Amino acid sequence: MLRKIGISEFKDLYRKHIINDFPSMERPSLKRFVRRIKSYNENVYIYEEEGIKKAYTIIANLNDYVLVSFLAVYKEFRSQGIGTKLLKEVSNICKNKKAILLEIENPEKAENEKDREIRKRRIKFYERAGYKIIDNVRAIVYFQDYKIMALNTDNKDIDIEETCEKLEKHYMLVFKKKNKEYIKIIRQ
Repeated sequence: MLRKIGISEFKDLYRKHIINDFPSMERPSLKRFVRRIKSYNENVYIYEEEGIKKAYTIIANLNDYVLVSFLAVYKEFRSQGIGTKLLKEVSNICKNKKAILLEIENPEKAENEKDREIRKRRIKFYERAGYKIIDNVRAIVYFQDYKIMALNTDNKDIDIEETCEKLEKHYMLVFKKKNKEYIKIIRQ
């Protein structure tokens, strides 16, 4: 079951899990994260089974799209199908959107072979759940190079231009226009 949580429970989640699950260059500080949740229409969800917390996700509402900006399974529950269940729950709560978007670290930009293989496995995981890489679109966010994946929820073709505009608008909002040089949506 996916359950939306508030700021106080989020702070606990951040200190216990997010800080360990994501490198510092990929996650905002706690203060900045709280501001994003309060001000930029991002929601935090915990995935639970029988009252046991097993995973979490942070989803930004981009009007008729959503961006899953963070998603992780607690270490002790990995490789047990929890991530697949979490993605199904995300699909259920976002079924009225045009698409669910993901940022995936670009395997081509990995620093070493081990990291490249981890990134490729993540892509395969999302592909098994129905997500597809949007060809020829990348996001560079504060020096992190991401491929964009999408799950089409309305059975229409993904409008690449509209998707890029939604992402760009979200990044400009969250990261402030003054930092525009650190945000790029690349259409190749």
